[in-house]
Amino acid sequence: MFYSFLFSCKKESDNKEDWITLLGLGLYIRSCAGQNNFPSSGAVGALTRLQIQPSQTSGQINTYNNPHQVYPPQSTVSRKNILSIFYPGTGSSPCEIGAILQQGAARGYHVIGLSYPNNDAVNNICNQGDARSDVNCFENFRNEVVTGADVSLYVSVDPSNSIEGRILSLLQYLVSTRPAEGWDQYLTGAAVNWPKVYVGGHSQGSGHAAYHGKKRTVSRVSIYSGVSDYSLQFSSLPSWLGDAQTAPAGSYYGLIHENDTVANFSGNANQVTDAWLNQFGMTGTLTNTNVGAPYASSHRLVTTACNGMGNAALHSCPMYNGNQTVWDYISYP
Repeated sequence: MFYSFLFSCKKESDNKEDWITLLGLGLYIRSCAGQNNFPSSGAVGALTRLQIQPSQTSGQINTYNNPHQVYPPQSTVSRKNILSIFYPGTGSSPCEIGAILQQGAARGYHVIGLSYPNNDAVNNICNQGDARSDVNCFENFRNEVVTGADVSLYVSVDPSNSIEGRILSLLQYLVSTRPAEGWDQYLTGAAVNWPKVYVGGHSQGSGHAAYHGKKRTVSRVSIYSGVSDYSLQFSSLPSWLGDAQTAPAGSYYGLIHENDTVANFSGNANQVTDAWLNQFGMTGTLTNTNVGAPYASSHRLVTTACNGMGNAALHSCPMYNGNQTVWDYISYP
């Protein structure tokens, strides 16, 4: 749900700068529609951008075919030899979070913006119909999307089309077609070498990243505008948020707008940031990014940028250009 705000929100004062900003973002969306329909690879400044349709990487993939956005490390900086994978939010494509992907590559990371089945919002699915009384709805939904395990009654994703299946087939494709770029270090045999991987995401994608850190030994988890899972039926967070994590202690970092009512689905303005502390062990005082780096060494950051815009814009605010220094701290140390 990254860019729907373009058509639904407006500042209280419709001054010229506001309209220029919205017009520019609207042009960017149309550009993404073109890239998704007619993907092509090429240079973006000093970076190389690869737009690879998932169906190119596996004969088992034929849906959710917006291109992955792939960036090798910028050639003029030292390679980190870490793979950063980012999951866009509900209904969004990797093109729409291009700025944060490019920042990672400029810092020396191998970067993937992953295209995956993401049309269904977990809070919508698990808070209606029979799913409302299913205490495992949230976890099973995320498990099936991430791993392809056949565990959810409310979403259907097989292993090849899952997040993990698509990562594996994409890496195998990159190793085969671009052998000089170092993608092979992120595979061990026919499996992903998770300790060399950072995962992150926006909105629903942040929940998938957070879930991934519970299940795999990824080395870092970056959460933007999430995790928002909340059961209205039981007036509680789903239990999976409190599960022991497999990622190292202290590896979760997050950023959210302090007035984000989309992620704080329960209506409690502290729902997400309290869960960061109590369910994900994200330490540090809740710190506004306007204090500047190193942000009191906190793992829990909030922003007040974008104030005066609509709810969806506040939810998307952590993804805007201008957050590069914060992204470096949270996702690209």
